[in-house]
Amino acid sequence: MAAEIFTNEWAQDWHEEINDNANYKKAAAKWEGAIGMVMTEDVDMGIPEERVVVADLWHGDSRGAKAITSADLDDVPFVIKGKPEVWKKVLAGRLDPIVGLMGGKLKLAKGGLFALLPYAKAAKELVQSAISVETEFPEGWE
Repeated sequence: MAAEIFTNEWAQDWHEEINDNANYKKAAAKWEGAIGMVMTEDVDMGIPEERVVVADLWHGDSRGAKAITSADLDDVPFVIKGKPEVWKKVLAGRLDPIVGLMGGKLKLAKGGLFALLPYAKAAKELVQSAISVETEFPEGWE
């Protein structure tokens, strides 16, 4: 059953997909720490307030993922922020997250791009895991 994008149910499904992704396990063998993804509010797209999901990552595994508020991001070393239409492109596989960051479509709201670059393959696999989640979008998304 599909989970609405960037909700707690969606985050739980993402966690499972991360742990089932052998390519992620290999690419993220040295990754330690959480990553957060923030979808900005857009009332016209059915997102009346920002949505935040975070995955606790450790050496190729997800120790858990959940929906939180932006106030809970203090201990999250990397936070990527974007508009709903940009996240939809990412989750449809039409926008590479690193390209999105370098082109300004996504913003690294916390953490340094150069610190993230060694994990570019792992980041792509995190997105691949997110793409694998059966996602429901709010009414009105094209």
